[in-house]
Amino acid sequence: MLYYGPSKCIMKFIGAWCPVLTSYNEATKMNVLNFETNNAQNVTSLNHAAGVLFPALSDKTDFNAVAEPIYCKNHETGTAQKIDKSIGRVIRRTDNFNELGIVGARYGIAPNKPIFDMVCEGAEATLPRQALQDIQLKEFASYGGQYTRFELVFPGLGADIRQLNNNSTQLLFRVGVSNSFNGSGSVRVMAGAYDLVCTNGMIVGEAEKKAARHTSGYTPKIFAGFIETECAKYLERVRTWQAWARNEIRPEQAEQALNDAGMSGRRVASMMTQFEAEAATRGRTVWALYSALTFYSSHNSERFGVRNSGNVDNEAVTLDQREREVSRVIGSEAWARLAA
Repeated sequence: MLYYGPSKCIMKFIGAWCPVLTSYNEATKMNVLNFETNNAQNVTSLNHAAGVLFPALSDKTDFNAVAEPIYCKNHETGTAQKIDKSIGRVIRRTDNFNELGIVGARYGIAPNKPIFDMVCEGAEATLPRQALQDIQLKEFASYGGQYTRFELVFPGLGADIRQLNNNSTQLLFRVGVSNSFNGSGSVRVMAGAYDLVCTNGMIVGEAEKKAARHTSGYTPKIFAGFIETECAKYLERVRTWQAWARNEIRPEQAEQALNDAGMSGRRVASMMTQFEAEAATRGRTVWALYSALTFYSSHNSERFGVRNSGNVDNEAVTLDQREREVSRVIGSEAWARLAA
């Protein structure tokens, strides 16, 4: 089960010892993987070609973290004892000293900055020069940095999708990276598009994502080939989406596909309502159903509200979980049959 939020109960890691004491001033054992990060500046520190400027990450997603021992106080002796790292270690930000989570001995921290640099390098090596102008950066975080996500959107690499009613919508190429610092998930790099009309983040199936676990063998270089491949395949994706925009379907076909793809009955009912809303401007097509799904994964809306988001910082991580759900639907055999 994914865990996000404050470290309220570490007893499951350490048994009868309590309370938990963690001290940033104790001898800290760094476990940062293979590289260093830099503080955010106005542009990235890479040596880009003249005229190519990538926005820089802010401290919302660009921060250092360290793995520290956990200390527990013995009620009988009043002394603090260090818990063996095989039971658990605490991950802490170095800028504000906030705890991010409890992890095991083999967990390695993967800072966002080197991943960001790798994405920029892959994009610059693959995309035409006109696509590297006015690049936009979007950053998201939940629970003080336990979960982070950033996206690069490329307005210079746009494509018009002509819809069934002859209206058009413009898509922009985007690359997104999600990461966690509490042991709850892998580093994931995704490729897709951004719909300017409805601000939906268009994603593609599981084949267009790459993930890496937080272990000692991790390096951001494993994503380099993926970025270059997806940049080159973007126009192929656009042709697929254009075909969906011309592929008419009946509401009962859409509903059956969502059910067959494993979506819950209550979610299917809400999705069909959104499908009809999308169909009003797009026509009843596979594209309209796709837009309904991406609206769900991109918005904290009245129809698809993020539960308790007014009280806790959980919107970003919830939308990420929704995007994974939508990705499974798009990658299912049921969707393939519908879109054929």
